[in-house]
Amino acid sequence: MVPSWVLNLAGGLSLDSRDMTKHFCRSLLLLCVVLSLPSCLSYHARFEKAAAEAAVAGEPKDITGPWKGKWKSQWNGHEGPLWCIVTPTPEKPGVYDFRYRAGWGVLEFGNYVHTIPAQKNPDGSYSVKGEMALPKLFGTHSLEGKLDAQAFDASYKSDKGDHGIMILRRPDGANAAPEE
Repeated sequence: MVPSWVLNLAGGLSLDSRDMTKHFCRSLLLLCVVLSLPSCLSYHARFEKAAAEAAVAGEPKDITGPWKGKWKSQWNGHEGPLWCIVTPTPEKPGVYDFRYRAGWGVLEFGNYVHTIPAQKNPDGSYSVKGEMALPKLFGTHSLEGKLDAQAFDASYKSDKGDHGIMILRRPDGANAAPEE
């Protein structure tokens, strides 16, 4: 392997700009992974706990608890795994916290809490509609969907142009936790 530092004809050292760019990108990726690790581990622990509690409780009776599925952008075709833990918002009847974590490629990102009301429908399902501000790069996302004790299907739209679908189901015991 040729080192990025090479001796030039004048006898000094110079850095090849392609090597410098590669090194910078690798360092930046490593830094992002290291900085996101605590958030990732915290979410995994919460999800595993919610999945264990759901397994003990048996068949889900409402919309609370863990969900696992995928998201797919209809804008650019990107897709990835998606996890969500739904809990009632304290002291706000009919309002729920949807705590999301998503993946794309080998990356996992986010630990976003989306607090929105859930309106009960005559068939026992719930309709959800709301929006949340994500970090500036991702903008504000709106969500509209329907969920019952077993299925959670929704569409999302970003003020940055992205839009797509989310399909989540209850995780089974052997396939409950997010991949590490």
